Amino acid sequence: MTDVLVVVVTLAFFALCAGYVHVCDRVIGPDEPIAGSATEVA
Repeated sequence: MTDVLVVVVTLAFFALCAGYVHVCDRVIGPDEPIAGSATEVA
């Protein structure tokens, strides 16, 4: 039973962190891409 509780608490923690990042992105906007990065489309 303790193992299940640890897994549930861990998943809840990561869900809370993901929600926090989502709220922060809505408040301050997503990160700007760095010029010259590999993900930049030419």
